[in-house]
Amino acid sequence: MSLSHKLLSQVNETDLLNLIADGELEGKAIDYKRDRVGKTDTDKKEFLYDISSFANTQGGHLIFGMDEEGGAPTKLVGISDINPDEEILRLEGMARDGIRPPIVGLQTAAVTLANGNTAIVMRIHKSWNPPHQVTYQKAFRFYGRSSNGKYQIDVDELRSIFLLSASVAERLKLFRIERVAKIVSGDTPVPLEAGGKMVVHMLPLAAFTGRYLADLNLLWRDHSSLVRVLRGGGSPLFNVDGLLLASHLRPASRYAQVFRDGCIEVVGDWSGEANKGAFLPCPAFESAIIEHIYRGKQLFEYIGAPAPLVIMVTMVGMKGWRIATRWDASAAVFDRDPVLIPELLLEVSGNVVQDEAKPLLDAVWNAAGSPGSPNYDAKGRRKRE
Repeated sequence: MSLSHKLLSQVNETDLLNLIADGELEGKAIDYKRDRVGKTDTDKKEFLYDISSFANTQGGHLIFGMDEEGGAPTKLVGISDINPDEEILRLEGMARDGIRPPIVGLQTAAVTLANGNTAIVMRIHKSWNPPHQVTYQKAFRFYGRSSNGKYQIDVDELRSIFLLSASVAERLKLFRIERVAKIVSGDTPVPLEAGGKMVVHMLPLAAFTGRYLADLNLLWRDHSSLVRVLRGGGSPLFNVDGLLLASHLRPASRYAQVFRDGCIEVVGDWSGEANKGAFLPCPAFESAIIEHIYRGKQLFEYIGAPAPLVIMVTMVGMKGWRIATRWDASAAVFDRDPVLIPELLLEVSGNVVQDEAKPLLDAVWNAAGSPGSPNYDAKGRRKRE
């Protein structure tokens, strides 16, 4: 039984023992290691080859503390005499420093076993920005995975990966441009109030890297998660693009559109909430973005959308608006329209997004001429509101 159906934080000893019972062989999606990563350069390189090979192919799991024979797991032994938190920091630090570009969305969890030892499970998602090269000790190698394990990628395959990566980035860019252009021109699923709007796009990367269709019927039957994404009530209706939920008023103040490929577009009017179009209040707008993402992740998890997610925020009709904390008229100002905030990549699983959203919120403040959000401390943790 694969581990991919569970949140990594919920994986336990029984799940790992089931890998043995089910005869889950090593190969394209899983690799077993009896011992922890050693301290020699050779050991570290092999570890980096392993995780980069997953990211460059279809993603998978690396499990430390599992004995294997011929690729089949035989005994869950765990690792003794380690500090799990320190070991996770060491592994993730090696991955961060030894691979370029860095692998986004790497997850690691410690599983305490009945024998007192600890198993370490790493989840590596298929990358949205391949290929990843191991640069530690000037290795400069690219690896992929097949049913026989990892292998060094040749020039022809590298060329294909580069082309795929470029095409995915281009499709994401075009999707955003096309949707924002429709909103600016008024070509929206429901008529919207005039004024400044904040657009939040939540896009499963699988919608741009393969063929993925969301189960909209499931969401229509139980649309409570969609209501929470919109931060308002209403009843969803099918339309040509997928499933639509909008505020009751006409013209509407906000809507949420779920496309057939799982992409979500949330558009909300801020003119009334922002002092008749003069200010974008903070922390109100930050809280709105965080809640959209938080509820969106719950929705994606409910319908089974694969990780990771690309989050895009766009400000429309806000040129000359100021970001104001407690209505401070000297706050920063947006100098263009629309304002396209750089995208953020997040995991589907996990419900704590305040700290994850910091780079996105910092970028909104940067767009208005400020060094970053004032609502985070020096360690990057969100302050209590």
